Amino acid sequence: MTSNQRSGTEEVVDMELHCVKCQARLYVPLSQASAVLDSLERTSAAIPICVCGQAQLIRVKRKPRHD
Repeated sequence: MTSNQRSGTEEVVDMELHCVKCQARLYVPLSQASAVLDSLERTSAAIPICVCGQAQLIRVKRKPRHD
């Protein structure tokens, strides 16, 4: 994820993902980025919603452990 600034003064984080419906780039307001990361850490998933209204389920891919 990278930090950018879009319209207005609110900074956003580029999720480096595209909407499956409209192909728009997905951004999260910087003020909500920690909540998205917390969700990914706790549940291994988050659901950002595109400006077109499409909900996107994203999941963390974890490497298998070889103990």
